[in-house]
Amino acid sequence: MRTLTLDEASSFLRLAPQEIMYKVEIGLLPGATLNNELLFIDTDLADYVRGYYHPAITKNINPQDFIQFNVSHEKQHTLFSELIPHMLRIEENRVRRGELSQKSLSITRNRLAKWITPYFNDIQINEIGYVVLEAFIEGLSEAEINGAAITQYLIIIRKVLNYALLTNLITSLPHFPKVKAPRTSRGAFTITMYRLLLKTAWRMRDALYMMQNGPKEIHLNEVSVMDVKMPRDMTRLIGFMVNSFIRPSDLKFIQHKHVEIINGDYLYLRLSLPENKKHNQPIVTLTAGVGIYKRLLLDAQSRGYGKPNDYLFLPEMAKRRDHALRYLGFLFSWILDKANLKIGPKGQTRTLYCLRHTSITFRLLYGEGVDLLTLAKNARTSVNMIEKHYASTLNGEMNVGLLHSKRVRKSNTINNKKR
Repeated sequence: MRTLTLDEASSFLRLAPQEIMYKVEIGLLPGATLNNELLFIDTDLADYVRGYYHPAITKNINPQDFIQFNVSHEKQHTLFSELIPHMLRIEENRVRRGELSQKSLSITRNRLAKWITPYFNDIQINEIGYVVLEAFIEGLSEAEINGAAITQYLIIIRKVLNYALLTNLITSLPHFPKVKAPRTSRGAFTITMYRLLLKTAWRMRDALYMMQNGPKEIHLNEVSVMDVKMPRDMTRLIGFMVNSFIRPSDLKFIQHKHVEIINGDYLYLRLSLPENKKHNQPIVTLTAGVGIYKRLLLDAQSRGYGKPNDYLFLPEMAKRRDHALRYLGFLFSWILDKANLKIGPKGQTRTLYCLRHTSITFRLLYGEGVDLLTLAKNARTSVNMIEKHYASTLNGEMNVGLLHSKRVRKSNTINNKKR
């Protein structure tokens, strides 16, 4: 008796490794995971093969034929719903590795429960083709679900079918209907709007959010409750985001230890933030970000915060950072409502992410000679994303001065220097 690896078991059974993994997961084949490696005992594999022996015909037919017959039988009777737990297990592993957020996994579960599972539940995996998918899309359209959301539903379905393909339950993926999702950028604020936001946030400082029967409350933990009140930090948060290129999700993680004031040829903050969307390079802020941070730090220290491991925004919610981000989003929405800036010119609902758009757009409009690659690297994004989303709302008239500018001839420049 000896122990076999997955590759050795694959050679022993003459089955693909993905198919063996699938059989282990559904309990058809014994296997054990030790030190993140799937292992088998050779006698168990031999017993598995013997289970397909037929006493009347084993002398004339290879047992492998029975194995292939059983695989074919499994393909014909595997339901879409049976593969959902396996797809979710893969997604959960991605969350553990930091490749996927817990929020994204929750959204996937919700979409599965609401529309995908009820429709595909009793459909066999090999019966899902273009016609079935088109009918599913038609049902979503009748429910007034837009193209962008439909695309996300199809991505989840494709993940389940990919698992079926890897485990040889289907031989190819079906052709997916094309769904055009209208591209709607969140949009940036203009200089005038940005100033209005700052003034509105400062004017609203310490204001209570009133419901019909009194101030609205939030629960920090089991015993601590506080009123929803506009913090003075919201003015600084708006200015900080517009001068630092950070994403709203960075507000959850940014601590004072991530911020370093650089005072050399240029004055700026170096933000060494945790990795976000596979980007881990430091961010360089604009000079205005330094003054904003210093005021933020002084205010935090006056309240007993400001230590290296304290968070820049809502440090009192240190143990509930997901809630802190949602709370900041609510507060910003409140400011937008008071400033009458909640809805953009194309009907899009504005959020904290518009401040990041504003940061990048302002550099494109007012940054002298800034190139897209440098801007993209510093903002932890790609040139393609800037062109596709962040710069999608720009037009030539916004920077008419550059369009009308003239290149200075070198000869004229030399003559001017001689004079």
